[in-house]
Amino acid sequence: MKKDEENFLDIIPVKLHLDCKKQDGNIHLVFTHITLLQIFLRWMTKKSNVSTLELDGLGSLVWENIDGKNTIYEIINILLKIEEDRYESMQQRVFMFIRILKNRKIIAFKESN
Repeated sequence: MKKDEENFLDIIPVKLHLDCKKQDGNIHLVFTHITLLQIFLRWMTKKSNVSTLELDGLGSLVWENIDGKNTIYEIINILLKIEEDRYESMQQRVFMFIRILKNRKIIAFKESN
């Protein structure tokens, strides 16, 4: 395992976006578009000012385990107890999903103590 991967495993993800609901067993993140530009563009395209992002099964499990206490390493191990998979494969899937959430500013990172 590379040093940066080891450091990434010690990071604790924290939710920045709290508006979500559980529907049909999956988490749906709810986004309200409130800037003038967003409102105008959505009005022009006749779309609602509210949109949702439905997470798949794995994404929903990751989201439910982001509690501000669990490290990424702990989240991976929780998922491995639920879903049968190899550690390396699960790690890669979780890393990719966590990075997407971070890049979209849906979560933030804090270092474990």
